[in-house]
Amino acid sequence: MNEKQLKTFSFGRRMTSLGLFVGLLVFLSSFFVSGISQEYVFSIGLSIMMASMMLFGFGLFFMLMQGVSDSRQKAEQ
Repeated sequence: MNEKQLKTFSFGRRMTSLGLFVGLLVFLSSFFVSGISQEYVFSIGLSIMMASMMLFGFGLFFMLMQGVSDSRQKAEQ
């Protein structure tokens, strides 16, 4: 991996970690919310965590695809 790829991966990892942390906080706070809004807060927290995990998965997938493509191009040369 070159420097640009590492910076991109590091940024994505930090953003997904932040999203997971915020989602976990919202999810845990849903247990202390009373009334009808409890289900909404619960689903919002789970949605934020799932979106962060999917973002990390797609980012990792694209980084791996780019690495395989680069190694194949170097092998052809």
